[in-house]
Amino acid sequence: MEVRLIEAASEIGAGKRGASMGMAALRVAAWKLGSELFGHAEESILRDENDVLYEDDRTPNAHHIDGLIRFESDLAYEVYKFLRNNMFPIVIGGDHSIAIGSVSGTRMAYPTERLGVVWIDAHADLHSPWTTPSGNVHGMPLALLMHIEKKGRNRPRVFTMDTWDHLRKIGISGPKLAPVDLVFIALRDYEPEELAIIEEHRIKVITVSDLRKKGASGVVAETLAYLSACERVHVSFDVDSLDPSISVGTGTPVADGLLLPEAKDLLAGLCSDPRTVTLDVVEINPALDTNNAMAEAVLSILEPLFPILRAR
Repeated sequence: MEVRLIEAASEIGAGKRGASMGMAALRVAAWKLGSELFGHAEESILRDENDVLYEDDRTPNAHHIDGLIRFESDLAYEVYKFLRNNMFPIVIGGDHSIAIGSVSGTRMAYPTERLGVVWIDAHADLHSPWTTPSGNVHGMPLALLMHIEKKGRNRPRVFTMDTWDHLRKIGISGPKLAPVDLVFIALRDYEPEELAIIEEHRIKVITVSDLRKKGASGVVAETLAYLSACERVHVSFDVDSLDPSISVGTGTPVADGLLLPEAKDLLAGLCSDPRTVTLDVVEINPALDTNNAMAEAVLSILEPLFPILRAR
């Protein structure tokens, strides 16, 4: 199977600046370490809308959300295009709001098939403009994709919710996945509103502690078995799932995360399954890092995936 890299350098959804440089940081890491990663796959570079960050913010409960409409639509189509041509897209962010486009694109490519999503992340990303404490859209993609909204502390403006609705309709109408087809791995930082959604919908959560007990291969087997009814699987990997001892190069690091060998084994196992069709890698932020350590760590996770994907 051919692999395609998609540079999705949008950081509109983040609270700290720098995630748009994630792909550039990976390139620098590859040059330094002599990696041929970028020689293995053709790249597609999407135009971003990050200039909206210079403009006045009209949507305080979903900062600059209007800047995401064209970008997420373009990303969804790019993912769709590669999947329909039997290629494997690896989407390099950018912040985690890019999953709005990548998951929508995966759903577009397989509109009649059941889609599972594996969310490897320290955070639940289940907020909406109604509940968000920060207004940062990178904390909202799963709520948007599953059409889950709970009224909460905020009173978002009509324009905000109109834009939110527009984003929900990218690709195809209706939810892009069901809560029963979502698995969290390494989740450890969330607000009460997010926990309420997890408990109400009985969303599966595999903690770092669970992984240490079962091993990465055991968690891969458990996850894929849990998603056995899904014909396709989308994996979304946020680098803040990793322990901050590896690197501080992400906007929202959380203690007690995955170690590099665990992350490598997780992604290798998930990408070995032929049902896995798309991978996101998000929140690499060299502006917050020291000596580009996060990009070098992620490079070591990505490199083993190429021979695995090619052999499928």
